[in-house]
Amino acid sequence: MLTRFSLLGAMVVAAAFLTGCTGGVPRAAGPRAATDADVPLITWAASGPPRSLDIAHALDTRSELPIVAAFDALLTIDAEGRLQPGLAKSWSSPDPLTYVYQLRTDVKFWNGAPMTAEDVAYSLARQADPASGTESALYLPAVKSVDVTGPAEVTVKLSRPDALFQYVPAIVWFVQQKAYVQSAGKDLGTGQKPGMGTGAYQVTSFSTDGVHLRRNDGYWGVRPKVAEVAIKVIPDPDALRLAMQSGAVDGTFDFPVQRARQWEQTRGVATVYPQSPGSMYLSFDITQAPFDDVHVRRAIAAAVDRQGLLQPAFGGKATLAASMISGVQLSSTLGKEKSDQLTKSIPGQAFDLAKARAELAQSAHPQGFTTEVPFTTSQPWAQLTLENLATNLAPLGIRLNLKALPDQQWVAQLYAHQNLGMQILRASGGTPYAGEMASVLYGKKSAGPNGLNTANFFPDDIQRVLVQLAEPAGTDQRAEQLGTLMRATAEQLPYVPLFESQLGIAIADRLTFDPPISTAFLLNSNWVSLIRAAAK
Repeated sequence: MLTRFSLLGAMVVAAAFLTGCTGGVPRAAGPRAATDADVPLITWAASGPPRSLDIAHALDTRSELPIVAAFDALLTIDAEGRLQPGLAKSWSSPDPLTYVYQLRTDVKFWNGAPMTAEDVAYSLARQADPASGTESALYLPAVKSVDVTGPAEVTVKLSRPDALFQYVPAIVWFVQQKAYVQSAGKDLGTGQKPGMGTGAYQVTSFSTDGVHLRRNDGYWGVRPKVAEVAIKVIPDPDALRLAMQSGAVDGTFDFPVQRARQWEQTRGVATVYPQSPGSMYLSFDITQAPFDDVHVRRAIAAAVDRQGLLQPAFGGKATLAASMISGVQLSSTLGKEKSDQLTKSIPGQAFDLAKARAELAQSAHPQGFTTEVPFTTSQPWAQLTLENLATNLAPLGIRLNLKALPDQQWVAQLYAHQNLGMQILRASGGTPYAGEMASVLYGKKSAGPNGLNTANFFPDDIQRVLVQLAEPAGTDQRAEQLGTLMRATAEQLPYVPLFESQLGIAIADRLTFDPPISTAFLLNSNWVSLIRAAAK
């Protein structure tokens, strides 16, 4: 899903298994048994507030945390990355350009009105409308039409084949009542007009302090055990851990893994670490000086001590990123053996200050330059990486002025697509398909407002590869296509892949995930429904 810039930490892939650690008082290995008891209230922490509760204008992880808990999608993705029924009880694709969805007929919105096929079709069509300026349109470039084709049937027609579209009903097709959306207008997704969905939880309040959800007793699906959910904003990592320790907070998907040891030693808290399907990276706007000079980009890339940052920035719970396409998505699409072969064939970026100096000497800025680099305050790894890089670059005459920004301001500036310069980012996908992030990071249409091609890198040969990635292909062909993207990135450095990190998830010992979170895919749908009271 990601496109979910660093705010999320992300959603994930089939091959991404987690390891579990428990802190405080030792307990039996393995997941704790769940009981059938109701849980009156859980308080869940996030490092920043949602920007909106409307997925069309909130394609980031902080926003998706309440969205996936409150609103139903047409399909869901299970722990192995397989599509499962949601509001659509079945679906088919009679040809590469047609997708047909058979809808459940026992679903009602929170206000008691029945869900109709018209509501379902409208919920996707409004996001695909080029005039709507939606962030989620990045996932819908091939959608030609969305039509009601039966009392409980919706048909989507594509203008061209799109291998990613099969996952769209699970990651952005969240259904809202058409009449409510039209009445709310620009206020949709705000505290005044949070939305009208069919999900297991109804939004009762939303502000910059967080979101409150109440169980929907008229829900069509399995009744969750948690009655109420308070999503609370706690931006400071130390304050978050103390809140967990005191019992004021019951869990988070958001703690910095560099502090994993502290969390593992916190009494009454269990920790788990699923692998993210995203990459952390530097981005350079190649249309803007000095980053239009490849020698400048190479100089900066050679000055990043990636290996040396693994322990201080992530507590060892990260690996070096080989490309902008995550290892878990590559393995899921190509298989581990072919994925490993492809990754090993891509030239890496070694830490070499002598090379950095030599590259800068060949550039149009041999004496260096000064540039401002923004970063989000909720990502300690980003600040630490930039501070280390600034120290390494200073003797070369390159001065990085680091600018800390609150999450919402930082994300808003990215989506405005102005004055991009140099950025440090994390983007993650939500599907097992390795081509998911390709059009997002390399597409020409993504190099503008609401797009996330922050490098403005879209050469013609890469655009041809993006077309090929959308079409059906065998594993060898897919590896060749992905390899072209990876090699072009390594050679031209519009992006510098840095790390692939695990996520830090903590939950109070009185609770447990059932089923256990074996992959981060499970966080793409209603994560609250996984929380149960733990057996004593």
